[in-house]
Amino acid sequence: MKESANQTIYSYKLLHRFRWGLVGYLFQLLLIGLLLIAISIALYTPVIRLVVTLAVLPLIAISHLMLFRLYTTVRKLTPQTTADMLVSPWWGSGYRFPVSLSVYRKGESVVLAGSLLLAAAVFVWIPLEYGLTLIGGTIILAFPRLVALLASFRQSDPCKVKYENRGIAFLLTNV
Repeated sequence: MKESANQTIYSYKLLHRFRWGLVGYLFQLLLIGLLLIAISIALYTPVIRLVVTLAVLPLIAISHLMLFRLYTTVRKLTPQTTADMLVSPWWGSGYRFPVSLSVYRKGESVVLAGSLLLAAAVFVWIPLEYGLTLIGGTIILAFPRLVALLASFRQSDPCKVKYENRGIAFLLTNV
């Protein structure tokens, strides 16, 4: 069999895989419940009345996705939206191919800081119960991104980051 002279084959070694599994989702659900209880105690409002404030949580997912798309558009990168949008801690945003650690860190930092600043900006325009749920929910729903971002600082510089279904893989190229 004849091989092409300019054919390149990349092989990667898996350094670390970060997946936000069922335990992570249950932890977030517990924190959201505790958030509602804390808001209830602070505002002297029954928890059952605060359940409707959970309607702001989908806005957080939309803000994560829109901020990621905005960042990739400004940087002229090619993002990929995957089918696991509703069950992924990354809300279906990522890149088709592995990216460098610096691109990954900048993108995740923009999404984390941007979503928190956006929630703070919206906080002053909505009722207090909704605003507190929005700020608390933004922090709670950012945990998977934040933990993965912190895990990236343990990796060496030539490392690549691959967005997978419901997770992140840190890869090292052999080439």
